[in-house]
Amino acid sequence: MKIVQNGVYRIVTAEGKEYCLKRMAYPPNRLRWIDNTLQQMRKKGFIRIGWRNPNERSGKRLFVKWQRESPPFVLIPWLRGSWPSPQSATQMRTCGTLLAQFHRAGKNIKIPKSGRQNMMGKWPSYLREEYNTLLRVIRKAKRNGFHSPLDRMLQTHGGEILQMARASMRSLRNSDYKSICRKTAATLCHGDCGPTNIIRTRKGMYLIDFETLRLDLRTYDLYRLIFNSCKDHNWNFAIAQSILDGYQKVYKLNRSDYQLLKILLRFPRGMCKLVEHYDEKSPKDKLQIERDFPKVLGHERRRSAFLKKLDIYAG
Repeated sequence: MKIVQNGVYRIVTAEGKEYCLKRMAYPPNRLRWIDNTLQQMRKKGFIRIGWRNPNERSGKRLFVKWQRESPPFVLIPWLRGSWPSPQSATQMRTCGTLLAQFHRAGKNIKIPKSGRQNMMGKWPSYLREEYNTLLRVIRKAKRNGFHSPLDRMLQTHGGEILQMARASMRSLRNSDYKSICRKTAATLCHGDCGPTNIIRTRKGMYLIDFETLRLDLRTYDLYRLIFNSCKDHNWNFAIAQSILDGYQKVYKLNRSDYQLLKILLRFPRGMCKLVEHYDEKSPKDKLQIERDFPKVLGHERRRSAFLKKLDIYAG
């Protein structure tokens, strides 16, 4: 057994079979919903998922616990391969196509109600929660004086960051989001699609890590795939274009899709993720956050140019 990261282990049996043992700290009814939904997807022909096979000995149990109070662990066949590279247009187009195929397959199953996570109509509260995180950290930095280098940077740039967040929230309020949610059937979404949750194998690409599985507008999944692919690559629009080209081989996007995609991409989520747990980090990790701050802020500022290119693409 080898530790891959906190809560994730790679296991090799005496016979040479490989598995991923993963902690999934969710209630049993949620795990059963995830499992039931993915098994239905398989029955309908969508097999590009890394999940347990109940027909094999290793997949007989959905989860196990070390002790009664311990979090559940699931055992999944290990997919031998690599992550797709955002620098490869071909691989990014394939990722877009894979996501669209996942969405299409989800339309053909009867999704159980018990244990599901339904995010339809909840974007305003989602953005408000992210905004409040930024607001709390920035206000604390102002109270701290010059306690840390991050305090000084947040005092200088906090207003600009909050203005970006408010612009996204204002656009959502002025959009057709509520009526779209009323008129549109929910899509089965991965919830955190991106290069690190897709594996390239000899048989093709597979989706993994389904703890974020949910019902939502398909635009949320596209946003996550674009955000996770572009955030570490200087927000190069060519990456997003390849993803969108691949997606539209299966599903065409309409005007409202692009409108909502822009709203989510405008929010400074990268900055929120960077600073929200700063106080809990080790001195080494705090130093890295301080070093990353100017780069992430630069990425947030460049988002407006990225969104203009998205407008041109949509047109």
